[in-house]
Amino acid sequence: MIAQFVSYLVGPEARLRAPVGAWLAGLLMGLSAALPVAAAEDPASATEMVKRTSDEVLALIEEAKGYADEDPERLYREVEALLSQVVDFDSFARSVMGPHSRDASEAQLERFSETFKWGLVRTYALALTEFNDGEVVVVPPDRPPRNPKRQTVKMEIRTSAGEVYPVLYSVTQEDDGSWVIRNLIVNGVNMGLTYRNQFNSAMNDPKYGGKLDAVIDAWAELLRAEAPDLGAGGGEQEA
Repeated sequence: MIAQFVSYLVGPEARLRAPVGAWLAGLLMGLSAALPVAAAEDPASATEMVKRTSDEVLALIEEAKGYADEDPERLYREVEALLSQVVDFDSFARSVMGPHSRDASEAQLERFSETFKWGLVRTYALALTEFNDGEVVVVPPDRPPRNPKRQTVKMEIRTSAGEVYPVLYSVTQEDDGSWVIRNLIVNGVNMGLTYRNQFNSAMNDPKYGGKLDAVIDAWAELLRAEAPDLGAGGGEQEA
Protein backbone atom coordinates (compact mmCIF):
# COMPACT_ATOMS: atom_id res chain seq x y z
CA MET A 1 0.00 0.00 0.00
CA ILE A 2 2.75 2.45 0.89
CA ALA A 3 4.63 1.74 -2.30
CA GLN A 4 1.47 2.37 -4.34
CA PHE A 5 0.79 5.66 -2.55
CA VAL A 6 4.29 6.98 -3.04
CA SER A 7 4.34 5.72 -6.61
CA TYR A 8 1.40 8.02 -7.27
CA LEU A 9 3.06 11.00 -5.62
CA VAL A 10 6.31 10.74 -7.55
CA GLY A 11 4.91 9.27 -10.75
CA PRO A 12 5.79 5.90 -12.30
CA GLU A 13 8.38 7.50 -14.58
CA ALA A 14 10.50 8.51 -11.60
CA ARG A 15 11.72 4.93 -11.01
CA LEU A 16 12.87 5.61 -7.47
CA ARG A 17 15.48 3.09 -6.47
CA ALA A 18 15.84 4.06 -2.81
CA PRO A 19 13.61 2.40 -0.20
CA VAL A 20 10.48 4.47 0.33
CA GLY A 21 10.96 4.91 4.07
CA ALA A 22 14.63 5.76 3.72
CA TRP A 23 14.37 8.54 1.18
CA LEU A 24 11.29 10.09 2.76
CA ALA A 25 12.85 10.07 6.21
CA GLY A 26 15.97 11.59 4.75
CA LEU A 27 13.89 14.30 3.13
CA LEU A 28 12.15 15.00 6.41
CA MET A 29 15.50 15.43 8.10
CA GLY A 30 16.52 17.87 5.44
CA LEU A 31 13.31 19.82 5.87
CA SER A 32 13.78 19.99 9.62
CA ALA A 33 17.28 21.28 9.03
CA ALA A 34 15.83 24.26 7.21
CA LEU A 35 14.54 25.81 10.42
CA PRO A 36 15.52 29.46 10.99
CA VAL A 37 19.05 30.05 12.24
CA ALA A 38 20.98 33.18 13.03
CA ALA A 39 24.11 34.39 11.23
CA ALA A 40 23.93 31.83 8.46
CA GLU A 41 26.06 33.77 5.97
CA ASP A 42 28.97 31.35 6.34
CA PRO A 43 28.40 28.53 3.83
CA ALA A 44 29.50 25.99 6.44
CA SER A 45 26.71 27.05 8.80
CA ALA A 46 24.03 25.45 6.65
CA THR A 47 25.91 22.15 6.74
CA GLU A 48 26.42 22.30 10.49
CA MET A 49 22.76 23.09 10.97
CA VAL A 50 21.85 19.89 9.14
CA LYS A 51 24.17 17.85 11.33
CA ARG A 52 22.68 19.31 14.50
CA THR A 53 19.06 18.73 13.59
CA SER A 54 19.44 15.26 12.08
CA ASP A 55 19.91 13.75 15.53
CA GLU A 56 16.75 15.47 16.74
CA VAL A 57 14.70 14.02 13.90
CA LEU A 58 16.11 10.54 14.48
CA ALA A 59 14.83 10.87 18.04
CA LEU A 60 11.40 11.86 16.70
CA ILE A 61 11.42 8.80 14.46
CA GLU A 62 12.17 6.54 17.41
CA GLU A 63 9.47 8.16 19.54
CA ALA A 64 6.84 7.92 16.81
CA LYS A 65 7.19 4.14 16.65
CA GLY A 66 5.70 3.97 20.12
CA TYR A 67 2.46 5.82 19.42
CA ALA A 68 1.83 5.98 15.65
CA ASP A 69 -0.54 3.00 15.53
CA GLU A 70 -2.62 4.15 18.50
CA ASP A 71 -2.57 7.90 17.81
CA PRO A 72 -1.88 8.61 14.12
CA GLU A 73 -3.39 12.08 14.37
CA ARG A 74 -0.69 13.06 16.86
CA LEU A 75 1.95 11.99 14.38
CA TYR A 76 0.23 13.93 11.60
CA ARG A 77 0.11 17.05 13.78
CA GLU A 78 3.79 16.86 14.67
CA VAL A 79 4.85 16.31 11.08
CA GLU A 80 2.55 19.09 9.84
CA ALA A 81 3.97 21.50 12.40
CA LEU A 82 7.47 20.66 11.20
CA LEU A 83 6.71 20.99 7.51
CA SER A 84 4.74 24.20 7.93
CA GLN A 85 7.81 25.94 9.34
CA VAL A 86 9.94 25.29 6.28
CA VAL A 87 7.63 24.76 3.31
CA ASP A 88 5.71 27.55 1.59
CA PHE A 89 2.88 25.34 0.41
CA ASP A 90 1.27 28.07 -1.68
CA SER A 91 4.49 28.61 -3.63
CA PHE A 92 5.01 24.86 -3.84
CA ALA A 93 1.52 24.42 -5.30
CA ARG A 94 2.16 27.10 -7.92
CA SER A 95 5.45 25.45 -8.86
CA VAL A 96 3.87 22.01 -9.20
CA MET A 97 1.03 23.43 -11.30
CA GLY A 98 3.60 25.14 -13.51
CA PRO A 99 2.12 27.29 -16.29
CA HIS A 100 -1.36 26.05 -15.37
CA SER A 101 -1.18 28.13 -12.18
CA ARG A 102 -1.66 31.25 -14.29
CA ASP A 103 -5.13 30.04 -15.17
CA ALA A 104 -6.03 29.10 -11.60
CA SER A 105 -8.18 31.19 -9.30
CA GLU A 106 -7.05 31.96 -5.77
CA ALA A 107 -9.57 29.40 -4.52
CA GLN A 108 -8.13 26.72 -6.79
CA LEU A 109 -4.58 27.52 -5.74
CA GLU A 110 -5.55 27.34 -2.08
CA ARG A 111 -7.42 24.06 -2.56
CA PHE A 112 -4.54 22.41 -4.38
CA SER A 113 -2.09 23.71 -1.77
CA GLU A 114 -4.14 22.10 1.01
CA THR A 115 -4.50 18.86 -0.97
CA PHE A 116 -0.78 18.68 -1.66
CA LYS A 117 0.01 19.45 1.97
CA TRP A 118 -2.38 16.72 3.12
CA GLY A 119 -0.58 14.15 1.01
CA LEU A 120 2.91 15.21 2.04
CA VAL A 121 2.12 15.22 5.75
CA ARG A 122 0.75 11.69 5.72
CA THR A 123 3.53 10.42 3.49
CA TYR A 124 6.21 11.78 5.80
CA ALA A 125 4.35 10.46 8.83
CA LEU A 126 4.48 6.98 7.34
CA ALA A 127 8.15 7.41 6.55
CA LEU A 128 8.87 8.13 10.20
CA THR A 129 7.55 4.72 11.18
CA GLU A 130 9.47 2.90 8.42
CA PHE A 131 12.98 4.27 8.85
CA ASN A 132 14.88 1.58 10.74
CA ASP A 133 18.52 1.27 11.77
CA GLY A 134 19.85 3.72 9.23
CA GLU A 135 21.74 6.96 9.38
CA VAL A 136 21.85 10.21 7.49
CA VAL A 137 25.29 11.70 6.90
CA VAL A 138 26.00 15.24 5.73
CA VAL A 139 28.63 15.43 2.99
CA PRO A 140 30.85 18.53 3.39
CA PRO A 141 30.83 20.88 0.38
CA ASP A 142 33.82 20.45 -1.92
CA ARG A 143 33.84 24.10 -2.99
CA PRO A 144 32.36 27.42 -1.83
CA PRO A 145 28.99 28.29 -3.38
CA ARG A 146 28.89 30.95 -6.06
CA ASN A 147 26.06 32.63 -4.18
CA PRO A 148 26.21 32.27 -0.36
CA LYS A 149 22.44 32.66 -0.18
CA ARG A 150 21.84 29.78 -2.59
CA GLN A 151 23.49 26.53 -1.60
CA THR A 152 23.34 22.81 -2.26
CA VAL A 153 23.46 20.64 0.85
CA LYS A 154 24.56 17.08 0.15
CA MET A 155 23.49 14.16 2.33
CA GLU A 156 23.73 10.40 2.16
CA ILE A 157 21.15 7.96 3.47
CA ARG A 158 22.98 4.86 4.65
CA THR A 159 20.95 1.76 5.38
CA SER A 160 21.79 -1.07 7.75
CA ALA A 161 22.26 -3.26 4.65
CA GLY A 162 25.15 -1.09 3.52
CA GLU A 163 23.32 0.74 0.74
CA VAL A 164 24.00 4.43 0.20
CA TYR A 165 21.57 6.86 -1.44
CA PRO A 166 22.56 10.48 -2.21
CA VAL A 167 20.20 13.39 -1.57
CA LEU A 168 20.85 16.94 -2.79
CA TYR A 169 18.93 19.87 -1.30
CA SER A 170 18.72 23.21 -3.09
CA VAL A 171 18.33 25.74 -0.28
CA THR A 172 17.86 29.49 -0.28
CA GLN A 173 18.48 31.90 2.58
CA GLU A 174 15.59 34.24 3.36
CA ASP A 175 15.93 37.84 4.54
CA ASP A 176 15.38 36.74 8.15
CA GLY A 177 18.34 34.33 7.97
CA SER A 178 16.29 31.15 7.65
CA TRP A 179 16.93 28.47 5.06
CA VAL A 180 14.11 27.10 2.91
CA ILE A 181 14.25 24.16 0.53
CA ARG A 182 13.36 24.95 -3.06
CA ASN A 183 14.03 21.55 -4.59
CA LEU A 184 15.75 18.25 -4.00
CA ILE A 185 17.20 15.40 -5.98
CA VAL A 186 16.79 11.96 -4.40
CA ASN A 187 19.04 9.23 -5.77
CA GLY A 188 19.14 11.03 -9.10
CA VAL A 189 15.42 11.84 -9.27
CA ASN A 190 14.52 15.55 -9.41
CA MET A 191 11.46 15.68 -7.17
CA GLY A 192 10.28 19.18 -8.11
CA LEU A 193 10.36 18.33 -11.81
CA THR A 194 8.68 14.98 -11.20
CA TYR A 195 5.72 16.54 -9.38
CA ARG A 196 5.34 19.17 -12.10
CA ASN A 197 5.44 16.59 -14.89
CA GLN A 198 2.80 14.57 -13.09
CA PHE A 199 0.45 17.53 -12.82
CA ASN A 200 1.02 18.53 -16.43
CA SER A 201 0.33 14.98 -17.61
CA ALA A 202 -2.97 15.01 -15.74
CA MET A 203 -3.93 18.33 -17.33
CA ASN A 204 -3.29 16.81 -20.76
CA ASP A 205 -5.22 13.62 -19.98
CA PRO A 206 -8.46 13.61 -22.02
CA LYS A 207 -10.47 12.18 -19.14
CA TYR A 208 -9.97 15.41 -17.17
CA GLY A 209 -10.76 17.63 -20.13
CA GLY A 210 -8.00 20.08 -19.30
CA LYS A 211 -10.00 21.32 -16.31
CA LEU A 212 -8.09 22.37 -13.20
CA ASP A 213 -10.92 21.46 -10.83
CA ALA A 214 -11.08 17.96 -12.28
CA VAL A 215 -7.33 17.42 -11.85
CA ILE A 216 -7.32 18.80 -8.30
CA ASP A 217 -10.31 16.64 -7.38
CA ALA A 218 -8.67 13.56 -8.87
CA TRP A 219 -5.44 14.24 -6.98
CA ALA A 220 -7.34 14.59 -3.71
CA GLU A 221 -9.48 11.50 -4.29
CA LEU A 222 -6.50 9.31 -5.09
CA LEU A 223 -4.72 10.52 -1.97
CA ARG A 224 -7.74 9.61 0.14
CA ALA A 225 -8.05 6.20 -1.49
CA GLU A 226 -4.37 5.28 -1.22
CA ALA A 227 -3.46 6.76 2.17
CA PRO A 228 -3.00 3.88 4.67
CA ASP A 229 -4.80 4.06 7.99
CA LEU A 230 -2.16 3.97 10.71
CA GLY A 231 -4.79 3.41 13.33
CA ALA A 232 -6.18 0.27 11.73
CA GLY A 233 -3.65 -2.01 13.33
CA GLY A 234 -1.18 -2.13 10.48
CA GLY A 235 -1.71 -4.97 8.06
CA GLU A 236 0.72 -5.66 5.27
CA GLN A 237 2.82 -2.72 4.18
CA GLU A 238 4.86 -2.83 1.02
CA ALA A 239 8.30 -1.31 1.12
